Amino acid sequence: MATLYETLQTRFSGQSIRFNPNNWLRENVTRSYWLTAWLVLIGYISGSISWSQLQNAPVQASIILGVWVLTVGYTAVASINRRHSPMTLWLKDNLYSSITNALLTLVLTLLIFSGLRAFIIYAFIAGSFSANPEVARQAAAEGGARWGAVIANMRSLMLFRFPRAETWRVWAALILIGGLTLPSLVIYRGETYRRTRIRTALTIAWLISPIIIFILLLGVRGSELIPRVNPEQAWGGLLLTMAISIFAIVASFPLGLLLALGRRSQIRGIPGWVIWPVAIGLTAWGLLTSTPDNLAAARNTLEQALSYWPLTILIFAYFFQRNFKGNVVALASTVYIESVRGVPLITVLFMSIILFPLFLPAGFEIVNTWRVMVAFALFAAAYLAENVRGGLQAIPNGQYEAADALGLSTYKKYTLIILPQALRLVIPAIVGQFIALFKDTSLVSIVGLFDLLGAANLISAQPDWLGVRREPYIFIAIIYFVGCAIMAGYSRRLEKRLGVGER
Repeated sequence: MATLYETLQTRFSGQSIRFNPNNWLRENVTRSYWLTAWLVLIGYISGSISWSQLQNAPVQASIILGVWVLTVGYTAVASINRRHSPMTLWLKDNLYSSITNALLTLVLTLLIFSGLRAFIIYAFIAGSFSANPEVARQAAAEGGARWGAVIANMRSLMLFRFPRAETWRVWAALILIGGLTLPSLVIYRGETYRRTRIRTALTIAWLISPIIIFILLLGVRGSELIPRVNPEQAWGGLLLTMAISIFAIVASFPLGLLLALGRRSQIRGIPGWVIWPVAIGLTAWGLLTSTPDNLAAARNTLEQALSYWPLTILIFAYFFQRNFKGNVVALASTVYIESVRGVPLITVLFMSIILFPLFLPAGFEIVNTWRVMVAFALFAAAYLAENVRGGLQAIPNGQYEAADALGLSTYKKYTLIILPQALRLVIPAIVGQFIALFKDTSLVSIVGLFDLLGAANLISAQPDWLGVRREPYIFIAIIYFVGCAIMAGYSRRLEKRLGVGER
């Protein structure tokens, strides 16, 4: 120890190094009883995990421990010498800033390695990719995955019961999306094609592409070239998941935008000299026509109190005039937003399936697929409206005043000045809402539709793959993760390009 102390007191690169191990121990180990006890505990945990991993995977665990010891020692020497390289500075700031962080880094690294090792053994080394149920059962007996259940049901997971003879429609839709995506990577990047006809044409093509894809997948009634497909029976799996997600995103955005603008609207409302006479007249009419009969039929005090319900008209008139100043648009937008956000999505889905048909005329039927898609769009619009409203409130009043000073109309003021800035500020919130919407499509399996999750659940009921659930769930989890990662990645690129968050 004395030799080490003398060595650390020597000169490195012409600088005198002063390192007092007693002071270091006092500051980092024995500063308090709680700190010492915590370090003993975390040290015991890291030691136990290290010993366990050395027994299970000695070579790999030894490499991890060796790299950890070397990097900790290298960082410690650089800190004592006060001459950090970019690597040691990053290690010190992010992984080894204290004894606790150094030990936690080791523990987390070993746990991540253990999890990856177990998954690799389960999924690839001991797993089976054979669609033969007997071979798959043998792999399962050895603790491996039965990916054959996914491979044998890949078409069901992707398209469910979509007619095989009409699969060309799906391919045509994918080719259309790919044909628009490839030029978009070039045309929408940078300023080269800004305000050019080719960019305008590409934007129009993207706007009408959902309609073209919808016609391709659904068909046209009475057409021999594209016969109509029943979505209630044919749509399912990933196809249904994507159809609901895309429709809800496309339809909810303009509706949410209008709701946000409506809630913040400052249009002239109904004046009080109109509201109060009407409210008083309706209250008097209700008290004279309804209250006497209800009082006569009342069986308890509560029913007697409810007999005076017309008085609530005056309360509503007071609330309407004080909070909204007679603005019917703001009232309707606020009531819609708060009503939808006050119930869970599954409630809206059940209402669309069970209650919505009660309001349809006799003989008029709307398939459940359309009801669910509309329910998702209406539900998402309420949350999107609040995200947009947050962006509108973040815009300084000077922007509104400047637009008014220029003499711009309300439409131009919002489309040219206010909304571009507001939407730019809430890109992370909007994309987060779209990601949540994409994942929430799994709830449609509860109301009888077979989306990606519903198709995966059916695999475990097949005689050849009875009880197989883990592998299909892992597969659909990867699909959901990839979809969410694509949206999140595009959001980050868009934020970077527009300078969101930069100061």
